[in-house]
Amino acid sequence: MLNVALFMFMYIMSFHLVMNSDDWFMVWFGLEINMMVFIIFMYNYNSMMSIESCLKYFFIQGLGSAIFMSVFYISSEWLSMILCMLLSYKIGAGPFFFWFPSVCSGISWISCYVLMTLQKVIPLMLMSIFMSWVMYLIVIVSLSFGVLGSFNQSDLKQLIAYSSVYHLGWILLCNLSDDIFWLNYLLMYMLMIFPVVNLLSWLNISNLISIMKMKYKKWFIVLMLSMSGMPPFLGFFLKWFAFVSIFKFEFSFMMFLIICSVVMFYVYFRVIYDVLLTFFSEMMWGNLLVFQKNEFYLDLVGSVGLMLGLFFSFFFMM
Repeated sequence: MLNVALFMFMYIMSFHLVMNSDDWFMVWFGLEINMMVFIIFMYNYNSMMSIESCLKYFFIQGLGSAIFMSVFYISSEWLSMILCMLLSYKIGAGPFFFWFPSVCSGISWISCYVLMTLQKVIPLMLMSIFMSWVMYLIVIVSLSFGVLGSFNQSDLKQLIAYSSVYHLGWILLCNLSDDIFWLNYLLMYMLMIFPVVNLLSWLNISNLISIMKMKYKKWFIVLMLSMSGMPPFLGFFLKWFAFVSIFKFEFSFMMFLIICSVVMFYVYFRVIYDVLLTFFSEMMWGNLLVFQKNEFYLDLVGSVGLMLGLFFSFFFMM
C-alpha cells in the first residue's frame, strides 16, 4: 500500500509540476516523472507483451523528451509548429499514431484506459498554449486514420486504440476553438469509455471471438452503441457538444466530420452485428429481468452511458 501511495503521489505531482511551472526545465521534469510512473504502473513481469510495450513506450517517450529539450534552443517563429508536432507524437495523434495501438495491445485494460485518457491531459494542455496551422493537419490525419484503422479489427484493444486516435482528432478540433471545451470532451470521453474497459477487463476479453462466448452480451451491445454515437447514449451527446463548439468551421470541413462519424458508426455496428444475432438466439427478453446478485455492479456500471445520455437529453430540452 505504501508503494501504491508513493506512486500516486508522484503521478499527481507530475501534473502539478507541469501546470504550475513557468520554467521549461520543470515542465520537462514533470513529463519525465509522469512517464516513469506510468511505465511502472503498466509493467507486468508475468507478461512478455507487457514488457515489450513498456520498452516501446519508454523509447518513444524518451525520443520525444530529447527532442523536447532541444526545442528550447529553436527560434520562436518555429516553436509553436514544432511543439504541436512533438506533443502529438507523445500522445499518439496523427500522423504519429503508429506506436499507440501497438502499445495498447500488449498491456492490461486498466493501463489502456489510463493511456487513452489521463496520459493525454498534460500534452493537450501544452498544445492549447501553442496553437499553429499544423494542428489542422494533425486533426485531419487523426480522424482519417482513426476511422481506417478501425476496419476489420479483431483485437478489441487495437479497435479501442484506433477509436481513441479518432476521438483525439475531435479533442484537438475542440482545442482549436480557443475554448476549454476540449477538457469537457475528454472528461465525457473518460465517462463513456470507462464502462467498456471495465466490462472487458472484468471478463478478461481481448478479441471478438471471445465475445461470442461471453455471458453479458447485452451490456456489450449497449456500450458499443454508446461508443458509436447512437442516441440517446452518451456518445451521441459527445459528438453533439463537439459540433456546437466547432460550428464556426466552414461547411466542407463539417461534412468531413459527419462522414467520419457515420463511418465509425458503421464500424461499431459491424462489431455488434454478430453479437446481436447470437444474443437473440440464446436468450429471451424475459430472461433479462432476472436479477442475480453478482451482476449488480456490472449492470450499474454498464448503464452509466445510458443514464448520462438521458440526463443530457433532458438538460438540452429544458
